[in-house]
Amino acid sequence: MSLKHAILGFLSFAPFSGYELKKAFDLSVQHFWPANQSQIYRTLAQLDEEGLVEKEVVEREERLDMKIYTITDAGRAELHTWLATPLPERDDREPFLIQVYFSGQLSDVEVLNLFKQKLKETEERLAVYEAVYQMIQNTPSKTADQRAIFLSTLTLEAGYVNNQSIAAWLGSASARIEAKNYTIQIGNHE
Repeated sequence: MSLKHAILGFLSFAPFSGYELKKAFDLSVQHFWPANQSQIYRTLAQLDEEGLVEKEVVEREERLDMKIYTITDAGRAELHTWLATPLPERDDREPFLIQVYFSGQLSDVEVLNLFKQKLKETEERLAVYEAVYQMIQNTPSKTADQRAIFLSTLTLEAGYVNNQSIAAWLGSASARIEAKNYTIQIGNHE
């Protein structure tokens, strides 16, 4: 996924300034697609150059002028094409797993410390997902928005399920290390 398409997606809902886009990211998709302010502004400039957005400068007396971005017809076509096109297989790299792979060089105590820290991070992420879910549940919506809300909330569900699985694996692996039971558990094989 590219930041370009995420920004076009938000702009398909409504015009935004760069600052408002950052807030939109933080309040909705941050749990799986964070973006920093400078990335957003660079991408907006690129989208403007490509004719996928239009920029309106709103003059303000006591503060810097504000730039409001609106998606163009070309931007909507680009977003639609991207949404309808299956993405290529992603190159998944997980630094924690490369640590685990080579952790035979560590003591069990050191490995368990790594697992404990990763479990803490995973549980914190699960708590964020829970908080976002509660916020969504407590936000009134129009019936017409139900499908869009459902589809966007599926991303939250995916993150939650994936992190629950990681937490369960971390717990199981830690217990086996503590018991010096060095067996692998994949499917029905043990």
